[in-house]
Amino acid sequence: MQAVLGVLVAAVLFAMMALTCVDVVGRYLLTRPVPGALEIIEILVAATVFLALPLVTLREEHVTADVFDALTPDWVLRIQHTVACLLSAGVCLVLAWRLALRALRMLDYGDTTAVLKITLYPLAFTMSAMMALAGAILLVLAFRPPVRRLPRN
Repeated sequence: MQAVLGVLVAAVLFAMMALTCVDVVGRYLLTRPVPGALEIIEILVAATVFLALPLVTLREEHVTADVFDALTPDWVLRIQHTVACLLSAGVCLVLAWRLALRALRMLDYGDTTAVLKITLYPLAFTMSAMMALAGAILLVLAFRPPVRRLPRN
């Protein structure tokens, strides 16, 4: 799973970089920008964020404030870790549910981008699935021992 998501994120980032380069060259050297480049880049940014979310969660690489890790007793760290993971999982799963409802509404209404008329519901369903996956990962992590970022003295 990590490898597949990693390759997908890398491919989306590469596509975004390539499109930006072609658009800039076309815009400033040839006076012919790529039509709809902004729309495509907006979609690629959303895809990058949501495809990377389960990877960041699985590797426990979210931004954390570990200032008091060295002072916190093991039992408190364990409780803190479990509560944070369960709360975060709940938030992720609620957001996944809401994104799925939004995707269904987009499908129903036939929502598309303004210029290129790209159908939006597949992106919304992907965002929902990645959010649900991150929530599931957090549920598993809640029952694993926490990682102490700063060693105790």
